[in-house]
Amino acid sequence: MPQALYPELSILEVTLRNAIHSTFCKNISSTWIEDEILQQKILSDPEHDKLLRAYNETMNEYKQQHFTIGKVIANLNFGFWTGLCSKRYSTKIWHKKEFFRGVFMNCPSTAQQINMLSKKLTSIRKLRNRIFHYEPILTKSLLNKYNEILEVLSYLPQGNIDILKDTSNFLEVYNKIAKDLYKAKT
Repeated sequence: MPQALYPELSILEVTLRNAIHSTFCKNISSTWIEDEILQQKILSDPEHDKLLRAYNETMNEYKQQHFTIGKVIANLNFGFWTGLCSKRYSTKIWHKKEFFRGVFMNCPSTAQQINMLSKKLTSIRKLRNRIFHYEPILTKSLLNKYNEILEVLSYLPQGNIDILKDTSNFLEVYNKIAKDLYKAKT
C-alpha cells in the first residue's frame, strides 16, 4: 500500500522544489542559494542549517569537478522545501504576490493563504515520512490525504501531474484493500 503513493509524493516533492527554486531565481537572484549560504538574508536558522549541510555534503560527494548548485538543490529534503512554505516566511516571501503566484500559480484566489498551504504541506510531509519509515498509514483519513496531495499538486505548475495518469495505482490499491477489509468484517 505505501508504495502506491510514491508517484504522487515524488512528483509533489520535485514540482514544489523546482517551482520554489525557479521563482526565487526569477525574483531574487539566479545565485540565491550561494548568496544565502554567504549572507543568510532569507532563511531562518533551521533551513539555513539544512542548506549548509546539503551544500557541504554535495561538495564532498562531487568535489570540484562535478559539483553544481542543481545537485545541492536535489540534496535538499522535502522538509526544507515545505519549511519555506511556513508562516514564518510570510513577510519575507509569501506576501509578495510574485512569489506566491510564481510557485502556486494555479491556486484559486480564495485559497491564497500560505498558512492554509503550510498546514496541508506539513500533513503531507508527515504522511511521506511515515511511508518512507515503513510505518502504518492505513487510516480513515488516508483518502483525504491523497486528495490533499492532488490538490496541492494542482496549484503548482502543470505538466508533472499528467504523469500520474500513467504511473499511479493508488486508488486501485486503496479500493482493493477497502473491499477486502469490508469482506473480512462481514
